Amino acid sequence: MNFVLAIKRWLVWLLVAALFAVACVLLSQWQFSRRAEAVAKINLISENFDQTAVPLDELVLEGKFDAALEWRPVQLEGHFLPEDAVLVRNRPLNGQAGFLQVIPFELASGDIVAVETGWLPTGNKQDSPDLVPLPSAEKVSIVARLRPAEPTLGRDAPAGQIATINVESLIEKVQLKQNTFKDFYVRAAESYSGNPLPKVLAKPELTEGNHLSYALQWILFAIMAFVALWWAIRQERLAKKIAQDPNFVPKKRKKVGDDDKAAEDAAN
Repeated sequence: MNFVLAIKRWLVWLLVAALFAVACVLLSQWQFSRRAEAVAKINLISENFDQTAVPLDELVLEGKFDAALEWRPVQLEGHFLPEDAVLVRNRPLNGQAGFLQVIPFELASGDIVAVETGWLPTGNKQDSPDLVPLPSAEKVSIVARLRPAEPTLGRDAPAGQIATINVESLIEKVQLKQNTFKDFYVRAAESYSGNPLPKVLAKPELTEGNHLSYALQWILFAIMAFVALWWAIRQERLAKKIAQDPNFVPKKRKKVGDDDKAAEDAAN
């Protein structure tokens, strides 16, 4: 009877260990998936970031953005619309609170593309930059990199600001023309304001993070669950044998150096 009860009890613990192991495996697969995404982004940046800039219309046909072209440098001919510049909220850089500046740029074709010109720190006395330098409206040729438009997130923002780099929100905020490219924006490759600010953002760090080590740790935890169950069952069986047979002596595992120690003791 006791044996049957013990079997039932250990089957319950086996089920618990199995469920824990399944959860660990799922978490490890999630980490493997996140690592794969990080590696894909690294490969995309490595392949596209430093390519030679080409005219925008060679990469973007009819305003349709191809995700495989993200970070590709493009050359734009036209002029900024500084009167329609906006700030993008909640964009810290190196631990310092700040904003991104986005300015519409009218191409020679008449189409408009949103240009992220760089980063501005939050002011010392207010929740906005102390200085917001703007480029001139003169005709220029600039180089920038393609980025997909961000989602709206449903957040509101004060006048002159937007919550994310969502081009639809930008169009609504400053009443831009409808011939504005909506699926993407571009990040400036260099400063066009003539000032140190806004600070042009550097190339993203090419690091995949700790996803692989975390994935392997979850697999190790899954294995440890069954090892712990085996050890608990073994300890219980040893305890029962000792209780049933007072002369029973459990075997001790040899440690490194035990044989040499025994030989020294025998010699003495």
